[in-house]
Amino acid sequence: MRIQFDFPKMIPHLVAIALFFLIALAYFPEVLDGKKLIGHDNATWAGMSKEIVDYREGTGEEPLWTNRMFGGMPAYLISTRFPGNLLVHIDHLMQAGPRPVSFVFLYLIGFYILLISFRVNPWLSIAGAIAFAFSSYNFIIIAAGHNSKAIAIGYMAPLLAGIILTFRGKLIAGAVITALFMSLQLLAGHPQITYYTLIIVVIFGISQLWLAFREKYLKELTIITGILIVAVALGVATNAGKLLTTMEYGKYSMRTPSELSGQEQDQTSGLTKSYATQWSYGVGETFTLLIPNFRGGSVDGSLKENSETYNLFARNDPAQAREIIKHLPLYWGEQPSTLGPVYVGAVVIFLFILGMFIVDKRIKWWIFAATILSILLAWGKNFMFLTEFFLNHIPGYNKFRTVSMTLVIAELTIPLLAVLTLKRVLFEELPAGQLNRALKWSTGIAGGLTLIFVLFPDIAGSFSSSLDARYQDVVADAFRDDRRTLLRMDALRSFIFIALSAGVILLYGMKKLKTNLAIALVGILFLVDMWPVNKRYLGKEDFVNKREAQQPFKPTQADQFILNDPEPGFRVLNLTQSVFQDAGTSYFHNSVGGYHGAKMRRYQDLIDNRFDIEINQLITALQSQKMDSIYLAFRSANALNMLNTKYIIINPQGQPLRNPSAMGNAWFVNRVVPARNADEEMAALGHADLRHSAIIHERYIGFMEGKGFPEDTSATISLTGYKPNRLVYQSRSSQQQLAVFSEVFYEKGWNAFIDGKPHEHFRVNYVLRGMVIPEGSHEIVFEFRPKTYFTGNTISLVSSVILLLLLAGAVFYQVKFPGKSRFGDLIWGRKITAEL
Repeated sequence: MRIQFDFPKMIPHLVAIALFFLIALAYFPEVLDGKKLIGHDNATWAGMSKEIVDYREGTGEEPLWTNRMFGGMPAYLISTRFPGNLLVHIDHLMQAGPRPVSFVFLYLIGFYILLISFRVNPWLSIAGAIAFAFSSYNFIIIAAGHNSKAIAIGYMAPLLAGIILTFRGKLIAGAVITALFMSLQLLAGHPQITYYTLIIVVIFGISQLWLAFREKYLKELTIITGILIVAVALGVATNAGKLLTTMEYGKYSMRTPSELSGQEQDQTSGLTKSYATQWSYGVGETFTLLIPNFRGGSVDGSLKENSETYNLFARNDPAQAREIIKHLPLYWGEQPSTLGPVYVGAVVIFLFILGMFIVDKRIKWWIFAATILSILLAWGKNFMFLTEFFLNHIPGYNKFRTVSMTLVIAELTIPLLAVLTLKRVLFEELPAGQLNRALKWSTGIAGGLTLIFVLFPDIAGSFSSSLDARYQDVVADAFRDDRRTLLRMDALRSFIFIALSAGVILLYGMKKLKTNLAIALVGILFLVDMWPVNKRYLGKEDFVNKREAQQPFKPTQADQFILNDPEPGFRVLNLTQSVFQDAGTSYFHNSVGGYHGAKMRRYQDLIDNRFDIEINQLITALQSQKMDSIYLAFRSANALNMLNTKYIIINPQGQPLRNPSAMGNAWFVNRVVPARNADEEMAALGHADLRHSAIIHERYIGFMEGKGFPEDTSATISLTGYKPNRLVYQSRSSQQQLAVFSEVFYEKGWNAFIDGKPHEHFRVNYVLRGMVIPEGSHEIVFEFRPKTYFTGNTISLVSSVILLLLLAGAVFYQVKFPGKSRFGDLIWGRKITAEL
């Protein structure tokens, strides 16, 4: 049988690909000049990963560990390559073009695939892809540098498409697409987005289970579910290296409860409730889905010269006023801060509401349920009843912070129903009376809400922000006036777009517009509505030249001084930055602080219970300028000293302070302070003489049985070789010694050797490593070789080969036997005998 290829049917898809790339490129013309986007997290990633990247480029190997931040931590969630996953090549193909063009292209093509799986007309699917892709949050995260999140969001839609196709009876194509995009989404490295994708799948699955019971096709549903489980498992297996190492580290990260007492009310089996819900979307703030500036926009927003704030400052200096209005705290919502609102588009919201009146109930209700759940979960601490239930009872939910991120579900489901609404209006038989009634109601609801805020903006709230207290009353009053104006103008803007889109539907219903023209007009409305809003938060000012992007941090005089120190392994405390939200120091030095959302649990405990105290005492002493107070602050800073904090930066353009009490890379102690639990360990850190004693938890005290450690004043131990994943020490002593190493203890991968032979090491001083070293001269080596990484890579390689072979086979089958399907269409709650 000859393989047939229907080229005419491919034309819309080829046009879509080309158009998507052109749209993405048009939004980011700066890339044509070689400029790069440098968001906050892009810069912080450069700092976090500097040692890892340098080692990889210098050796061709993965270090798997870095000492550049928080005393040392695995590199898995920073920058680690897993060569076993061959799907990375398809990932590169999906992200066509330079970044960030590739992100927007992925948004567009991914949602286009989902709409095609719903049998939406290709030309309408192009317009619908724009509706999804240009949701403001998708661009705000690009501006912030949340690259992995952007990629994972891009893969949400095509992953769902594979599931939809399978339910439509395309078992082979659907299963392979599901496995492929499951693999690619996990490869993106943002499990929180994958988790939220799973929530959509579960809600869809519950709806299908209900319909299967009601319409008696449980057998077919069971077969399809089984096929999808295998497909998902295969996609997961291709990422075994990443997942196994992450799961292993997760048990030691701050995503697990602390062993310290005192946080029982706030604690879950994962993150604390307060930390998980810190970024909770306000209940009233939800109106930003319809009116972008409902809560002022960004904490770093801008105003025009017709604003009250400009007029206030322009009285004295117009030039200064023009600069001031470029960066203002306009956001007045409930979150600690935000770069911008979640705006899904006034046109999209209108069509979503219209869809609730006319779209088949068997599909609209599961989409509606997913949307509402997404919004309720995003409220977080503002709707604690549901939030606590999920944190305490839904597996995995408490491992993730920033609950407002659940709105990515609504960002997908709202435009999905909106486009299915257009499909119903433009391509299906719909009684004119039903359409007119639905149009009146949906226009009244969406348009009416916006008009209310145009006419009565004060019902939205006080327009006050907690940040206003920093300013004089007259300035704060100007801010409030401008916030009120921003809301009214955006409410009027949304009303206009709703009226225009309703007009298009009305004219089509009156047969005044042809189908293709109606599609084109709606697509233009999508773009004209959302493009300018996104430009508020991601525009040309966010791009820099290539050289600046490649080196986001420049060494200060203090950095240069420290870099000239040839001694390896010491750490730096930078008091000119927010110590534990700073990646710039890690770009140049091994830092006590750093920037990461999944620090080691015990190191976070150290931050909360020791570092904060010691750093505040040190700052107070430095401010006093009394040498005896400064010396005493250094002496009492046990946590900083045991981590060999040699330098303290207090002025970036001056010489750093040298800590005379830093304990070095390793030292011998002759006393043991036993601790029965974590509380006793932490308490002992506040008063123990760590220069001569080691605090050891009872679970490791067995290493001390029958051993004595007499003081040997001639004994020495020093670091002689440094790599991030291999540390070499030389020791010499006349008697057996207990050594403390100023390195973070992590038992899942660090192996110790004495003179080439494996040797046990254990945890001391809450976070450090300890080892009993026999008398004599010895070479001590620590090597980081986690078994899960190498085992996982093997599993990934085998699974990748299987998936690629299945992908090739599925393509061949679909081309050779187009339209063949064993099962009918199940997704609507009934079987259809026609071949798909």
